[in-house]
Amino acid sequence: MTRKEILKVIISVLIAALTALAAGLGLSSCNVTRSITTRSEAWQKGDTSVVIQSKTIETYDASKKL
Repeated sequence: MTRKEILKVIISVLIAALTALAAGLGLSSCNVTRSITTRSEAWQKGDTSVVIQSKTIETYDASKKL
C-alpha cells in the first residue's frame, strides 16, 4: 500500500469512529408522551344528556445518565 492509500484508510476509520460517537451522544435520550381520551354519551329523557369523558396522559423519559 502506498502512503496515500494508508492515509485514506486512517481518515475513513477516524470519520467512522467520530460518526459513531456523535450518534451515541446524540441519540442518548428519548421522551414519549401519549394522551388517551375516552368519551361516552348516554341520552336521557327530553333534552337532557349525560357525557362522561376521561383523559389519561402518560409520560416516559428514557434519558441516558452519563
